[in-house]
Amino acid sequence: MKKLIAVAALASLAACGGDADAPAEADGMDESAAAVIPATNAGTYTSTTEDGAEVSLMLSDDGTYTVSQDGEQMETGTWEDNIRGTCLTAEGGDGEDCWNIQPGAEEGMMDVTDSQGETMSYSYEG
Repeated sequence: MKKLIAVAALASLAACGGDADAPAEADGMDESAAAVIPATNAGTYTSTTEDGAEVSLMLSDDGTYTVSQDGEQMETGTWEDNIRGTCLTAEGGDGEDCWNIQPGAEEGMMDVTDSQGETMSYSYEG
């Protein structure tokens, strides 16, 4: 968070003056800010809940997603990676829901932590 505030402050200062032909000093900061934004792969993430239901999240290359449970579509919307994680915005929803998706301990598995802090292991097919 401190990095984000520092980046924003320096970008504001750079915009307040200086030679218009000079390269922007914030260019290097864009790279450092981009380094903390996750790079989630499009594909299908599948898991089984404690009660035995199969849940899948399909992230498409076009920025849309679908959540299904036991083969029935439950939710659709758009997704993007940003500083808060992989953020899903449901159609008709009231804002984004950001998740943290990291490689799991086993090959082909991903650990997905939802906005409530609960982590589930998902298989991944790209």
